[in-house]
Amino acid sequence: MTPLSANQRGILALLGGMVAYTINDTMVKLIAHRYPIGEVIFVRGAMTAILIGICVLALGHARDLRHVTGRPVLIRSVFDGLATAFFITALVHMKLADLAAMLQVAPLLLTALSVLFYREIVGWRRWTAILVGFAGAMFVVKPTPAAFDVWALVALAAAMSSALREMQTRRIGRSIPTVIVAFMGSLGILAAGALFAASGEWRAIAPADLAMLAGASVFVGIATYLVALAFRGVDFSVVAPFRYSYLLTSGIAGFFFFSEMPDGWSAVGAVLIVGSGLYALHREAVRRRELSAKATTAL
Repeated sequence: MTPLSANQRGILALLGGMVAYTINDTMVKLIAHRYPIGEVIFVRGAMTAILIGICVLALGHARDLRHVTGRPVLIRSVFDGLATAFFITALVHMKLADLAAMLQVAPLLLTALSVLFYREIVGWRRWTAILVGFAGAMFVVKPTPAAFDVWALVALAAAMSSALREMQTRRIGRSIPTVIVAFMGSLGILAAGALFAASGEWRAIAPADLAMLAGASVFVGIATYLVALAFRGVDFSVVAPFRYSYLLTSGIAGFFFFSEMPDGWSAVGAVLIVGSGLYALHREAVRRRELSAKATTAL
């Protein structure tokens, strides 16, 4: 059998990660409406932290924990906690497909933030793609008095927190293992859950629901690993578009488990978001080829 190329491996890993995320989302959504949101975030966060902590010890990375006090790692953990808190809050109140569409705004936000923080050059084509993507998000939000969806704004906050988290990820040195970064992120989620839970009531979680949360934490761990694996040593512009498979898997899960169907405006919004994201990736690939060609000519 012919071995997989790096890009093929990355694509398969990313597809697997999106499926794992969808399974987690479905399991959490099935039970989250029965308990305070802060409690759900805290309990799943604790399980995920324990799971990843075991992996840290098993892989012999315990000594690398001395690096976790660096500012980029700590700030990233804060945004990881915020992203999860906003996400689960929106998950309880939104259709899976609509929530998935809003999360796809994160890469566009990341491009815009790169201009602000890293002085990256973004041409008018990619700025147009960003604006089109935000227009698509507004189709999901429906900013009219009769149809306004406030929870879509919470989902947008989750997308913004995710983009800010990735901005910090870029600043973390490669000497710090990915599993350590993931472990610190899980602690950030645990802390966010504790803050939410402290302001609300606690309820005893039924054993079956506790088992489902444990299963969700396993799939979150699997998804985190697969997505990290997906982007190691690959052509980003080739692999990244497959993250949009999350829209498909979320739509399927929403239909079969919750009888959800996105309305026409949300469907149009999703198309605009995905289309603008794919075009932005295309323009980034073109820009990189042009820079590479100039560098080769200069030599």
